Amino acid sequence: MTDELGVKLARAKDKVDTCLAPYGGRKLEGRIEVDETLDRHSLAAHCYPDIVLVKSADTPESIIAHEWVHMVQGTLEYFRGFRLLYVPLAEGLAEFVTKELYPDHVVKYPAGYELVATLIASVPEVIGEPLQLNHLPLIPEDVDTILASAHVRSHSRDLIARMTDEIRDSVRTANEVGIDDPTFVTLGEEVRE
Repeated sequence: MTDELGVKLARAKDKVDTCLAPYGGRKLEGRIEVDETLDRHSLAAHCYPDIVLVKSADTPESIIAHEWVHMVQGTLEYFRGFRLLYVPLAEGLAEFVTKELYPDHVVKYPAGYELVATLIASVPEVIGEPLQLNHLPLIPEDVDTILASAHVRSHSRDLIARMTDEIRDSVRTANEVGIDDPTFVTLGEEVRE
């Protein structure tokens, strides 16, 4: 880790931790490492227990902050096979917090950002809920509740609506086999026993 990266992480961590502390954001030590092998489309990633990985030392601080939000959330790739809701909420919260802290940050995931921004505009204290995504109990009908909400914008609703049956099946399967912890699920696959 370079001194410059350490400073960026410290500033980003302090801003994010301060922003999320009132909503139950967990405190982590944190470290940052350069990993030039990251996917060519990724500037940064995160891994456990509390490491932010960056492709290069000149990665913008706002990108580091985005990844730190994921660390505070404790996010994995997917939750119980509920990928099509989990990803917009997890990315949406990271984008929302990052945009609030770094107004010049370019939002990479606009659907998730708008979903979370709409939720927070309606009920500001809801910001604590996406921080606990890995602990939310889900039932198959939750997708219907989300789709029926007037607070979800049409393009976010369309994203979820296209896969409602798969989402219901994923949640049902996860509940049937007793998966109640965050679980990595390969992209496109459903939860398996």
